Amino acid sequence: MTVAFTPKALKQLKGVRAADKATNRVSFSGTMPWFDIDNLMAPTGLKGNDIEGFAEGESLLELEFIRLARFVGQTVRIRPQPCTLRWVDPRTMKLRKHIPDFEVWRHGSTKSIFIEVKYAEEAELLKSEHDLIRANFKKEGHEFEVWTEAVIRKQPRATNVEMLFAQAGPIENVAALECVRSVLRSAQGETLTIGEIRERSGLRGKAFRAILRLHVRRELVLDLDSTIDERSPVYLGRSRLDLHLGGSVVSGLDV
Repeated sequence: MTVAFTPKALKQLKGVRAADKATNRVSFSGTMPWFDIDNLMAPTGLKGNDIEGFAEGESLLELEFIRLARFVGQTVRIRPQPCTLRWVDPRTMKLRKHIPDFEVWRHGSTKSIFIEVKYAEEAELLKSEHDLIRANFKKEGHEFEVWTEAVIRKQPRATNVEMLFAQAGPIENVAALECVRSVLRSAQGETLTIGEIRERSGLRGKAFRAILRLHVRRELVLDLDSTIDERSPVYLGRSRLDLHLGGSVVSGLDV
């Protein structure tokens, strides 16, 4: 089994008693921090969640999805198990119900999207059912997507997101952030690499952590589909936050 979280990362999740192989299993309940970094006293989790400021997941893959959605920069709000869809199965003519894993709101969209998180093997078995569920959600004006580990654990993005996760706590180096901002302002539109920012700021490792934090704050954008290192370009503005993550192998949708 692929280990989804390192022991250090597991310790940051509520609901995990011990960061060991016995705990790092496929299914368990846990929560992922989901705070508005710009205002730590006003978490972006919807009111009504059991724990405001945290998004709940029922498997490691769901928690990985939450982490990806939070730190890749597209999703602005998330709600676990948001509603019940009642639909008639044309194969049996029986009334059925489906509770999606998540409802998400993305930058620039006025409508929410419903997400089902499944391992690829199970998703393939449920493909016909998911197609029917998708059609019923579409009747109500909503999109329905199925996400598998092929997208959620895609490298190097998953490793990059794990680094961003480590920089999303309530404590930040305000002086380092402002120093990096000053370097970017003085570049006057020139696209700098992480190495160039480190050199110009004189902050060394602090500059790298500040750059990650500024991505989390959506003040700049890193290309998460490439390994983040000294050569990585740092982009300004929020327009690049609308980049697609890549299509789901199950739904065929651009997600």
